[in-house]
Amino acid sequence: MSLERSLGVLLAMVGFVVGAAVLTDNSLLTHIATGELILERGSVPSTDPYSATARGEPWTVQSWLVSVLYAVVHGAAGPAGLRILHGFVAAAVAVGVWVLVSPARQVVTRTGLAMIPIGVGLTFWSPRPLMFGLLGVVAVLLALRGLLPPWMMVPVMWVWVNSHGSFPLAVVLIGAVVVGAGLDDKRWPSAEGRVLAWTVGGTLAGALNPIGPAILWFPIQMLGRREALQGVLEWSAPQFKSVGEWLFLALVPLLVLAATRGARGRELVPGLVVLAAGLLAIRNINVASIVVVAAIAPAFTDLVGSADGAERGIIARAAAASGAVGLVVAVAAVAVAPGFDLDAYPIEEVEALERQDLVADPDVRLVHRDGVGNYLTFRYGPSAAVFIDDRFDFYPLEITADHLDLLDGGDVGEILDRRKADVVLWEADGSLAHWLRASDRWDVVLEGEFWVVACRRDGPVQDRCANL
Repeated sequence: MSLERSLGVLLAMVGFVVGAAVLTDNSLLTHIATGELILERGSVPSTDPYSATARGEPWTVQSWLVSVLYAVVHGAAGPAGLRILHGFVAAAVAVGVWVLVSPARQVVTRTGLAMIPIGVGLTFWSPRPLMFGLLGVVAVLLALRGLLPPWMMVPVMWVWVNSHGSFPLAVVLIGAVVVGAGLDDKRWPSAEGRVLAWTVGGTLAGALNPIGPAILWFPIQMLGRREALQGVLEWSAPQFKSVGEWLFLALVPLLVLAATRGARGRELVPGLVVLAAGLLAIRNINVASIVVVAAIAPAFTDLVGSADGAERGIIARAAAASGAVGLVVAVAAVAVAPGFDLDAYPIEEVEALERQDLVADPDVRLVHRDGVGNYLTFRYGPSAAVFIDDRFDFYPLEITADHLDLLDGGDVGEILDRRKADVVLWEADGSLAHWLRASDRWDVVLEGEFWVVACRRDGPVQDRCANL
């Protein structure tokens, strides 16, 4: 085996380790519960089945396909199976990046470039449908390089449309390449144009699903709800406090260097587009890191060293063996390790509430923050009756506004009265918890290191609260 392929095996192992992280993501919990609900009912929900505040509101389950996959894997292999699944998805992304940076030729340069998106992944490759969107980005770039036949974009886009709402990025990326290629050649780029045509066709074919064409409109709806997304970290601009954000920032001088080394418009234009997108929202950093390293690779040919990966010998064999053995060991370790890390959720407090029938009861108004809602949905399914969770794409704006005010110390008394809250489950160090402790209308009946439970004094569930 050549050194190039051996390093690909090694990077696949690294990608697996990064992607197979312990499961903690809020959204993943709701995706699993939704997949189980789809399998149980034999249909995809079209209205919200989980909340007490927006139950029956129209809901586009844009990741229904991955939710079903999660439910099947979780049912068959538990959370360890989900970790292994995402590990292999991340490994596929890493291998795809390794192929995309092949124009850099020298293995030192290629490895350095490939490690940037993987390094970003240490921060941002969370186990959720986003990773399937990154696979879609890799497939688009491979098709533009001529490494995938254009017609393959039809099945790729069908899966992407039904897996994650980032699918419009495919058309944006190809459009940017078409513009750049047009600037280079002063004519319509026929090869890129064919990829664009098949991609558009595949996107439209994505409407053939249990939800129908509404799934194609979902990203536009999200962009129209910027107000509701203001408090969501991944939709905010990067603050450059993490390794992933600093690696993203390093792409700026690398793109400038590529321009000085003769990078063409078909590489620079998409690179600039995704860099701008990454500066606007953290969620775009993943895509930007992949697109930029693929774009600058041709300009970095012969930059460092002379080994081009064709070499065979003991180093190549050692790299291949290390990657293969490491992958086997990593899979085995994940299979026997804990799947979920739910320490960030109020498990003991929820169990105490459950013993007194104060949770998952539509007659009890329980107020909590968004991530807790995802945990309650995972635990109780359609019976959860949550106040809010992190599905900010569909909650009415007045509910998300109340949630933000509860987080930021707004007029919490007025909100709790208007929402007819009976019980509040909140973080112990939050401003709302401090207000509850000082209020003469609420009793803090359960207080732990991280969470408090308060009941409305003389409220309809006060007798049950007294037993907590």
